[in-house]
Amino acid sequence: MQHSAALCQLEPAQNRSVEPSTTPAGDISTAKLPAPRPSFTASVPATFELVRGRAQEVVHTASRRCEPRDWLVALDWMIFEAKLHPKANRTTARVAMDLASRMDYRRGIVLYRLVETASNLELDVATVKRHVAYLREMGALVWLEHGSKRNLRLPGRKYTATATVYGAVVPPAYDTAKGHRLRGTGYEARVIGRTEAARKLAVDNSAQQPARKRPAPPSRGGYHHGPVAEVGGKEKATRTARASKSTPPKKTTLGHKVTAGLYQAADRLARRLRPLHNWTQRAQISELSWVLLDKLAEGATEEQVDAWLREISPSVAIGLDWRPARPHAYIASQLLEERDARRADAQLQQDWAAATAPNAKFAAAAQETRLRQTSGEEVPDCGGLQDLDQETRKQMRAEAWSAYKYAGDPSLVLTTYELAGPSAAFELYGRELVDLCVKLHANANNARIRLH
Repeated sequence: MQHSAALCQLEPAQNRSVEPSTTPAGDISTAKLPAPRPSFTASVPATFELVRGRAQEVVHTASRRCEPRDWLVALDWMIFEAKLHPKANRTTARVAMDLASRMDYRRGIVLYRLVETASNLELDVATVKRHVAYLREMGALVWLEHGSKRNLRLPGRKYTATATVYGAVVPPAYDTAKGHRLRGTGYEARVIGRTEAARKLAVDNSAQQPARKRPAPPSRGGYHHGPVAEVGGKEKATRTARASKSTPPKKTTLGHKVTAGLYQAADRLARRLRPLHNWTQRAQISELSWVLLDKLAEGATEEQVDAWLREISPSVAIGLDWRPARPHAYIASQLLEERDARRADAQLQQDWAAATAPNAKFAAAAQETRLRQTSGEEVPDCGGLQDLDQETRKQMRAEAWSAYKYAGDPSLVLTTYELAGPSAAFELYGRELVDLCVKLHANANNARIRLH
């Protein structure tokens, strides 16, 4: 992987001609993390051999791939409960949490960035290298790609190196202790269930927990306003009569009426276009044809639909080599976004058409302001944060908290943070709210993380 400004540093084990040595003694633990929660484990391994040498590579590893959230749960067991590594401690957990915050949330892949990690955690570079080595020796990290400081000599760039890429994994000792049943071996292994002993232990553990008091079921009232059956007449409640009742016609994603001819045309179109777009392969023909109904209802041709699918392809629209698990849902979301954009443009055109010219006083004031700016006359500066009274500060802080809690909007705090500086933001909104807003903004694109 090319990296234009490689912040990653090489470790001794990254040189293939040198065998990795044992990790040195010594450690710095400055974090005050919450105590690990107790977990019910099937068995803690009596002996565990540290992973060394080629076993730390993705090709030769015995550990399986893991998502960041499950990886942190497994690390809690490996570090604090099973103590797989004699030197791993809370600092190791802090380093792992920093790596997990930058991981791909589905594949658990992360760029090392040694200097950046040390700066974020306020640790020495050597300390971070030691604890990353502990993670590798526990079988919790594998090398996907070794970085190098050697210049690639790309045209137009003075210096270009390659970055170290790690993958989050869990060792077989964790799966054995938790009673996981796996399919496959090594990095591509997957959890498909639990052993009988693990299920029995989970039942026993749940029985030991205090029973929760469940609310009583709602009572059925003694009086209901229901229709009264009438006896007699010519009409009968038969199956034929129920089937003859009129049902509303089905609608497409954008509300177009679905006809038999339109659906048949969409089915033929889906069968021709699905082989041409690799990111739609996971969708069934029926699913793909249903979301293409709107384009055909609007009069689009096959060539136009083909070009539109290429435009909304994730590699073009998002810039990632990613295939959606449900392509038809992704296409439907693109249809809705385009409809909302068209409505917003139409509303903007109506607003401009209905806009009225400013009155004479407003025009005169605007002309006077322009003259003052062009004449070089100094305009008095607006007051700073020190000019705000306590009541105004209290109101601004309440509005910022409300925007963060109920709308997930950190813009009020981030504007002050970026324009006036962190110290001014801390003084006005408080350190807790500023930290929460900065964290929310940093994880805005991660759909798997809920911050509040």
